[in-house]
Amino acid sequence: MDQMPEVRRNSRLALVCSLAAFLIAGCAIHASYRPEIDRMKGELAEAKAAGAETSAPEEYAAAEACLDWWTHWVTQFDHFGDVTMANLPGRCRAAFASLRSWLVASRAGRVPTEAVSQPAAPKPDTEAPSAKEAEKRKAPPNEAIFFDFDKSTIRSDGKKSLDENAKWLKANPTAALLIEGHCDERGTREYNLGLGQRRGKAAKDYLVSAGIDAKRIKTISYGKERPFMLGHDESAWKWNRRAQFVVQ
Repeated sequence: MDQMPEVRRNSRLALVCSLAAFLIAGCAIHASYRPEIDRMKGELAEAKAAGAETSAPEEYAAAEACLDWWTHWVTQFDHFGDVTMANLPGRCRAAFASLRSWLVASRAGRVPTEAVSQPAAPKPDTEAPSAKEAEKRKAPPNEAIFFDFDKSTIRSDGKKSLDENAKWLKANPTAALLIEGHCDERGTREYNLGLGQRRGKAAKDYLVSAGIDAKRIKTISYGKERPFMLGHDESAWKWNRRAQFVVQ
């Protein structure tokens, strides 16, 4: 009987230590996912500003719901054993990849007002527009260019796209361009940020050599943070090693 109080004290101490370890582990999990949660919030805000709520309602709603569940998943402890939470990180990443794909496509199809504006009082004739005017009315050829693994050298297929970009920029002298450099998932974050910057600079240098004012072109590197395709083999990687063009 004399040993019972000691046993109870030891049991209480073990319980307190277990709870403390559980809380510490939970905080560590929350901290480790904080950068990804912040990135998702930023991407959702960017998509909303681009009109995803009305133009891509399903993709936007799925990503928004996933962000709510993801935040709950890493901050609460009532989801263990809940089958609705199974593979939640993978499902959320897929939802945001779908929203990101829509955003990239919407950027590629964005046309500056200078390129599409019509005169207030068009001339009443049926003559075809001049070649220069027709060039101005064309949408910017904003297709991404792609790179070989660990390279920032412009490939022959990329040169064709850049030549079209240069032609359009010359026809639209008030337009500015942002070049985004991207990489596949291999390598460290720091290395890929540098590689993405070199890819953006290579594209900019090509356009400058083609006669475009360097002041009209800005570059930014996202490294491996914004993949266009999800996957862990060359079928996805080849699409993520790219330079993306956004008309400002």
